[in-house]
Amino acid sequence: MSEPGGDAKVRRPSHPSPLAISIVTSVYSCRFLTTPQVARIISRDERTTQSILTRLASAGYLAAVWRPVAEPGVPDTVYALAQRGADLVASHLDVDRGRIRWKKYHNLVGLPFVEHRLAVNDVRIAFATNTASSGLAVEGWWYELPIKEDIYDPVEKGFPLSLRPDAYIRCLAGPRRLHLFLEVDLGTETHLRFAHKIIRYLAYKKSGWFRLRWGGRSFRVLTVATTATRTRALRRITQQYGGERMFWFATLEDITRRGIGEAVWQLAGDDGPRARLIEPPGPVGGPARL
Repeated sequence: MSEPGGDAKVRRPSHPSPLAISIVTSVYSCRFLTTPQVARIISRDERTTQSILTRLASAGYLAAVWRPVAEPGVPDTVYALAQRGADLVASHLDVDRGRIRWKKYHNLVGLPFVEHRLAVNDVRIAFATNTASSGLAVEGWWYELPIKEDIYDPVEKGFPLSLRPDAYIRCLAGPRRLHLFLEVDLGTETHLRFAHKIIRYLAYKKSGWFRLRWGGRSFRVLTVATTATRTRALRRITQQYGGERMFWFATLEDITRRGIGEAVWQLAGDDGPRARLIEPPGPVGGPARL
């Protein structure tokens, strides 16, 4: 991945608009975003959004990072934080600049990492924009939360057990709190590696450490794949290893097109009608929040 640059001087606005600040902080939170993703976050059309992003990149708040794409219509530019954007985030959040963990080299990562983070961000945006109508409210989102507990790891045959989900999400559903781990599968890992994840999640739940650490009695593992064929394969593996009730499966297209709270989910051992994360209550309002 490469970050285009230039030495031309540009006019930089001294006081970014609230919309511009919202975009910059969203990019900071998500690390990489495309124009269509930002458009969904701010509820603008893509042409308007692209114009805003271009100005923010020219002003030094964002970095326009080129990525090679093979399919027509797929954005070949993703947006990441830039130096002035990091300063803006620190000022907006009223924190010391040193607490904004950003360096220019953070934008220069491999294409597989960028593609995977963009897919995870598609799920995050679906949570932020589609859950309110189904009675879900995102309480917190953490990327790649490292879990390392001093319990027996049945895969490594020793201590401690280690997990690194793509995200850990806490949602409120009325008086209930849902604890969700997210695994986004782009079809690049083997069936055996996925089976090892199942074994570790089952061991983590059985140990009781999840309840001690996070205060929840149980959790679900939301597994999002790019195709229905891949989803069926992962469901078969999960059924073989006993994760039927813990793992919920959906395709990325269904989530982004229909919504995270809709009937897009299937359990490993259930070939019946697709399910919702919760039964929907009456309509509620609320803005999207990343």
